[in-house]
Amino acid sequence: MFQNIQNNQEQSEQNYSRKIQIKNLFKINDIILYAIAFLISMVGIDEELAPFGLAIFAAACSNRIPVGILYIFILIGTFIGFGIGGVLNFLLTSLLLVVMMLIFRPRIQEEGRNEVQKLGIYLAIVTFIVQASKMFFSIFLVYDLVVSIMLAIITYIFYKIFSNSLIVITKYGIKKAFSIEEVMGASLLIAIALCAFSKLHIYGLSITNIFSIMIVLFLGWKNGMLVGGTAGITIGMVLGIINSAEPILVASYAISGMIAGILNKLGKLGVIIGFCVGNAILTYVANGNTVPIITIREILIASLRTISNS
Repeated sequence: MFQNIQNNQEQSEQNYSRKIQIKNLFKINDIILYAIAFLISMVGIDEELAPFGLAIFAAACSNRIPVGILYIFILIGTFIGFGIGGVLNFLLTSLLLVVMMLIFRPRIQEEGRNEVQKLGIYLAIVTFIVQASKMFFSIFLVYDLVVSIMLAIITYIFYKIFSNSLIVITKYGIKKAFSIEEVMGASLLIAIALCAFSKLHIYGLSITNIFSIMIVLFLGWKNGMLVGGTAGITIGMVLGIINSAEPILVASYAISGMIAGILNKLGKLGVIIGFCVGNAILTYVANGNTVPIITIREILIASLRTISNS
């Protein structure tokens, strides 16, 4: 009888432990991570190359984050953004990455590092192999070879960025302070995810631009000129590459973010004025103040949201 009681207690403890583990997969931080992974997997370069879903999957593996549910969200986002072909490409590349990890054990770094497992080289190799293998089923072009190499390099770069920025999402509210690199990487991650809404406009206003401006304003207000300018450069460059925008957009975000950071001593109002001044200067230099590079309505809405949320 006592044996049965003990077995029932052990089974109850196992069921309770299993419930806790399942509950831990749906914390607020994890849900936000799933949403970002879903959005980021819908984004590509020239609507053909999709390095971001692979990069965030490998970054999660590197950080030893449970990737089961994350993998499903990436698959769904890839299907929406790139169809069956994109899903097959992601499945083949990710499975090949897992096989390579099992055969060649990745190097483990000391505890406390964001990138616990060094997976960058593995990811670049499998990305190149899968992309280059398409050349064997069509006419060989040097262009396709160059694209395969560039895709492997881009995927590796964003893997490094994401592997050092996921901690901001997973440990937000738990860890008290983050490094500048982590904050910048997380901002870039969110900016890329927002590009999933690049075709969504409300009353002629771009949702992507509004939230991107909010990120630059917030970082310039909190960290000053260097971070504001750097955030403007990186976010402007991402928007320019992904959305095929004009190069002047990068300069506008960079100058506006830098001036906003310079005026951060004046508080939120100073940051907003600085961003508007930077945009006005670039608009006047670029086209004589005839067509605004970043519309004033988007800046004002982002400014209002920044004031109310900060």
